[in-house]
Amino acid sequence: MKIRIIVMLVAMLTLGTSQNLLQNPGFETWAGGIPEHWMKGDSVELFQEDMIVHAGTFSAKDSFYSTEAGEAELYQGMYAQPNTLYRLSFWVYDNDPAGRARGGVQWFGNSSYISSEWPNLYTVDQPSWQLWTYDLPISPSNADSVRFIIRGYDVGSPWVSAIFYVDDAYFGPPATQPPSVLRAWHMPFNPEQGVVSDIYVHVVDNGTIDHDTLFYGINDLISPIALTHTAAANDTFRFQIPGQTSGDTVFYYAKFVDNDGLSVTSDTHAYYVGVLGVYVNEIYYDAPGTDSLCFIEIFGPGAMSLDGFTLVGVNGNGGVDYATFDLTGYSIPGDGFFVIGDRAAVANVDLVDPLANLQNSPDNVEIRYHGIPVDAVGYGVLNGWVFTGEWLPAATVSSGHSLGRYPDGNDTDNNEVDFHDYEIPSPGVANPPTGIEESDRITEIIPLPIIPNPVRSGVSYGIIVQNAAYYPLIVYNTMGQVVHTIDSPERRLVLPTGVYFVRLNRVTDTCAKIIVVD
Repeated sequence: MKIRIIVMLVAMLTLGTSQNLLQNPGFETWAGGIPEHWMKGDSVELFQEDMIVHAGTFSAKDSFYSTEAGEAELYQGMYAQPNTLYRLSFWVYDNDPAGRARGGVQWFGNSSYISSEWPNLYTVDQPSWQLWTYDLPISPSNADSVRFIIRGYDVGSPWVSAIFYVDDAYFGPPATQPPSVLRAWHMPFNPEQGVVSDIYVHVVDNGTIDHDTLFYGINDLISPIALTHTAAANDTFRFQIPGQTSGDTVFYYAKFVDNDGLSVTSDTHAYYVGVLGVYVNEIYYDAPGTDSLCFIEIFGPGAMSLDGFTLVGVNGNGGVDYATFDLTGYSIPGDGFFVIGDRAAVANVDLVDPLANLQNSPDNVEIRYHGIPVDAVGYGVLNGWVFTGEWLPAATVSSGHSLGRYPDGNDTDNNEVDFHDYEIPSPGVANPPTGIEESDRITEIIPLPIIPNPVRSGVSYGIIVQNAAYYPLIVYNTMGQVVHTIDSPERRLVLPTGVYFVRLNRVTDTCAKIIVVD
């Protein structure tokens, strides 16, 4: 986890050679009574100052005369990148006991406001220049622009207008910063015996990653085995852990060192070897009104004992467990559906617990076996919250709708693909087909294809998906990007080694996973 570093200095410092994304950061050029490229709030009066200057020829004298902080702002907007570390700073001369100042940012994506960051750090009164600086947390994953803000605040009582001077503002990459691990995950989520596991770690840095190591151990980390990555793209490193024996638990963590010699170590993660076949199948978390008759449905083999299993709600805000259901002593009914409801009135309920009213999105729910997650679902727009589900989160559904798998228990290790919006929740019964118009349904009974994984690059698609009714196929990579559209079984599979998903024609909510080898 990245550590925020907040510094207030009174000595002359430099920010290194990092690229400043602000225009006219030293307030040297003015037009129409305001520094070029900057904007101001309604209660701010700006003056070009040539006596009290930190560097260069001019600074900005900021006089604000409103107690409304939102009106006492000097700001500039600019392009920004998602999942990126930034620093904001400015030099300030503040010797007026009536006011103080601080900086902050507002993030935007696709012209819409996303979030703000306002550190609890203010200027102090002193007869000299001081540097206000703050290293921001990772920018939101859907950010494309940012507003850099210097804001004034009233202090005195009764309050009168306050004056401070600003100069040499900065917004850009930190001069030096350790790498930051955004997320680590594995596929398959609950692998079969002997199946190689792909470990993915998304890590960012303001420079380059010079060294990477994955450490893993079987059932403990007393003597971990070290691996280096097998592939890297888009700040995501992939490692491969050899297949293990059914019943083993594999623990792993990663370490990265950047070109500054700074390092970061990820949290420790774990997976259980041996498919247990127990899945979160449907979630109803947002009932109309006061949230009543909410439930979580588990799908698995009929009559299977749930001893050693727990169902856990994981808060998207911070990643802390907030609801735990101990399933020891229960079994899955013969029809394969086990329902946990917040009230006894939930249809087909098997376990009643008020905590079954899970939080609205973004949030997560996991099935754990002796404490190790074997299935996980996260739902909500991925924009900085803690996602513990599989690959990409399922979509948020509106009030009165549920999230459910189709077919029941279908698991491609991608929540976005596996879960669908159901207008009518159905606890304890099979989820109906979704996303298929009646006129587009396949009238004959066509079995879903069994994919002969792994497959070799160069084979015809007809070996993978034989029935012509499923064509054209759309092939996606693990980043969700379309890489091929295949119109007939005769076409050849020409793809690099890796994992891909194939979406079937006329069955828009079903994807098959293929593993391509040379």
